[in-house]
Amino acid sequence: MDGVLGYLKASDYLEELEGKIALVKSDFNVPLISQDPSSEGGQPRVADPFRILQAAPFIKELIKAGVIPLLVTHLGRPRGIDPSFTLDPILEPLSKAIGQKAEIIRFMSESGTIRPDKFTPDYLKGLFKDGVIPLLDNIRFHSDETKNKDDLAKILTYVVDVSIQNSFGTAHRKETSSNRIHEYIPGLAGSLLVDEIEAHMKIKKPGSPYIVIVGGDKVEDSLTLMRAIFRSEKTTHWSNMFNPELNLHIGEKLVDYVLVGGHLMYAFVYAQLTMLKDEDLVGLPGEMRKDLRGLREVKLKGFSSDKNGGYQYNAEEINLAQGLLRLYNKFQFKDPNPLIGRRLIVPVDYVIKRGETILRSVRLHELNDDDEIVDIGDKTRDLYTGVIEKAKTIVWNGPLGVDDERYADGTRRLIEAINSNKDAVKEIGGGSTNFMTSAYEEESNRKFDMGFRSTGGGSTLLEIAYDSPVTIS
Repeated sequence: MDGVLGYLKASDYLEELEGKIALVKSDFNVPLISQDPSSEGGQPRVADPFRILQAAPFIKELIKAGVIPLLVTHLGRPRGIDPSFTLDPILEPLSKAIGQKAEIIRFMSESGTIRPDKFTPDYLKGLFKDGVIPLLDNIRFHSDETKNKDDLAKILTYVVDVSIQNSFGTAHRKETSSNRIHEYIPGLAGSLLVDEIEAHMKIKKPGSPYIVIVGGDKVEDSLTLMRAIFRSEKTTHWSNMFNPELNLHIGEKLVDYVLVGGHLMYAFVYAQLTMLKDEDLVGLPGEMRKDLRGLREVKLKGFSSDKNGGYQYNAEEINLAQGLLRLYNKFQFKDPNPLIGRRLIVPVDYVIKRGETILRSVRLHELNDDDEIVDIGDKTRDLYTGVIEKAKTIVWNGPLGVDDERYADGTRRLIEAINSNKDAVKEIGGGSTNFMTSAYEEESNRKFDMGFRSTGGGSTLLEIAYDSPVTIS
């Protein structure tokens, strides 16, 4: 048992697990790059195998000990069985990483269930005896997985003897293969999960200025997590509760600033414009007041919009963003110094695609109908860099542009700034975050000092707001 969390390490029970079938919950939700359908295979290829490589040492440890791993992961966000989300693209990099061939145990498209002829203890043991590691196809193909239901848990426990959580990135989710299954069979913590939790202890410690940078495309999840992060205090985490140095800091907030980018930019733009009242415009220049009034019904052209254009307006996202703005931002655009009296910092300008033209510094009141926000603007990059330079704790999750490949300038400026701060405790997390960092390293032939590189993005933010993933708490 380890401290207050009390999780059991799978590595301590390898002798007892020899010959057993272990469901190993993994996070192989890696970024993919589409290929020309006419090219060999035609399927997408893995752009960055970071998560696979991080998980591989523990899988190899199980194999060496004679434990039969049934690898389970999701890929993307399929709704039912969808061939475009099958695990075929990860087979080769996974087999290479663990040093043995892997075989996918597939679902039947007609019934939505796992193939019964191959999902038996005898078949999985036979594969292992032949040097082949079973990999269950995308677990989210089964409708019960994200609903945390019993039926799938019972199907899985018919075959496996124990469940090992080795996925930090999904450990917080109440899903069948991470949560419900533990009501039927013992659950253990894999070595990668243990390493992640122990490494995250550093970002639970107060180090001011403490900044969190949130980007990426999981808008509603990120907004909800930001609300919890703002409420987190210096003594929220059990590891800090009994620290005598913090006795005089009870009630003080842990995080000083949250900087936003990525797809969240749309939510905050719409939130600012739709909550504006005439009294909020008092004191602004006449043309600016006129522009902002006219923008209350603006229709932006979002990067992730449908083929007809138009941002996919989500009322829940806008409501969450408005609540955060009221509490922690207070109409930042009205103040020449946006950092004073605020903890939530949104972009002061944007890179805009207007028709076929790219504009690098467009302010809120300068937006037009059908503008497409693609990245943080030049002034925002300067603002964020200035905050990062002075920070003592830096946590980053999610690219600042809306597309990893085409709009990377803001994210790369962020990477440079984090790398240059040699005094801060630093951590970055998430598939796209690590992908963009490693891609920039490869292109520039440099190695950046980004601190701890976590496999989980949203999970990293959860570690700031709370104590531990739900599956091991």
